[in-house]
Amino acid sequence: MIVVPFFSAWHAPLVEAALSAGGEECRVLAAGGEEVVRAGLETVNNDACYAALLAAGRTVGFLREGAAAGAALTGCGACLPKQRMQAQPAAVRPRVDSAHGEAAQPMAEKPLDPLADPVAGPLRVAVPTPCVRCRGDDAPYLLAQALAASGLEARASVISGTDALEALAADARAAARLADALAFGDALLQARLRVRPYTRPADEPVFDALLAASSARACRALAANAFVLEGSLRAFGAALAGFGLSERDGRPIVGVVGAAPAVFDERMNAGLVACIEREGCEAALPYLLPLAAAALREKGAAAPLHAALDERCRVLQRHAGACLRCPTVQDLERAGTEVVPRFLVQGAGWTIAGSALLFVRAGVRDLVYARAFGCLAGHVVGQGAIKPLRTWCAADGVDANIATIEVDPGTSEVNQVNRIKLMTAVAKRAAARRRSNP
Repeated sequence: MIVVPFFSAWHAPLVEAALSAGGEECRVLAAGGEEVVRAGLETVNNDACYAALLAAGRTVGFLREGAAAGAALTGCGACLPKQRMQAQPAAVRPRVDSAHGEAAQPMAEKPLDPLADPVAGPLRVAVPTPCVRCRGDDAPYLLAQALAASGLEARASVISGTDALEALAADARAAARLADALAFGDALLQARLRVRPYTRPADEPVFDALLAASSARACRALAANAFVLEGSLRAFGAALAGFGLSERDGRPIVGVVGAAPAVFDERMNAGLVACIEREGCEAALPYLLPLAAAALREKGAAAPLHAALDERCRVLQRHAGACLRCPTVQDLERAGTEVVPRFLVQGAGWTIAGSALLFVRAGVRDLVYARAFGCLAGHVVGQGAIKPLRTWCAADGVDANIATIEVDPGTSEVNQVNRIKLMTAVAKRAAARRRSNP
């Protein structure tokens, strides 16, 4: 079994289904509460990369849960509790509607149980390293140290996510499945961000069920190796049209930029999207596809996967609908290098400035830069891009409101929330001013 501690709960089930379709069982771990942070702090120095700390916490928690379940099984012969059920490929593949990429029959489910079979052998943990040439590259080493500190080193070996993707990219079908999974995860997330803030409370459960059903169908099709991205996007677009898209009501749109874990990991950024929405604003996140493709390109790794990701960016452009347009890596690079030099690739590099500038050009005037406390690469290439970005906006006559939110396991969430409240209050005043003086 391969285990992947991941940073986006929206993409995780789709990635899990795509990787499991290759024949090896896979678990993608993205959820987690305070216990994940505690497990990470117990086993990793708190000065380490926050994303690496969370990867360690998720993996250690998963293995501890499996060890406890295995001990209970050995001691009493009882069945394992059905906790955190996840869809897995059934013994007989379901019939799939190839036009829409949807399974016609439900998949079988089984409990999440990594160590129920004591002779199954050690797990392999593939640690994603989405940043370039920064201390996030230490994540595999830190996770190995965390497993040793927890007495779990015999149960799992650690491999770099980049090395794992290199191996995966050698199989064209596997690379295509993973690219499709990330693309559809992006489509779901962008639809959620665009529609949910304008949905009436009575209709919110209906919309949430629509998203959940679309994700489940895609997972079943990916696991059956029969997913069709274009067909699935058309079917999802038709479902959204049937639900009904509300017009924007003039509330501010707050774009979030930063390294991928700080943007997408709700544990890491303390529910930043939910906080922005509670303050009466619409949150906008970048697409993960071009960020992942840019990281692979700068690392010089998994070229076939990078090409597949870039191709899916163009597919999403054709199906954006009312959502923000998905840029390609080239779009992101052109925008970023208008603000910062091309050689700034450390951490998230020029993708931060590129995402911010593309947001501004799409009409998003309020931006949050989410960065991990103590991240030198983020401070230089992210925080350092804010001043030239403001200069660019002023020269172009754009009234931009940009704030930095620091995320850290030791940072008070109250301070983060207060910072967001202040930023959104400024955004609302600016939006009202723009409405009165178009």
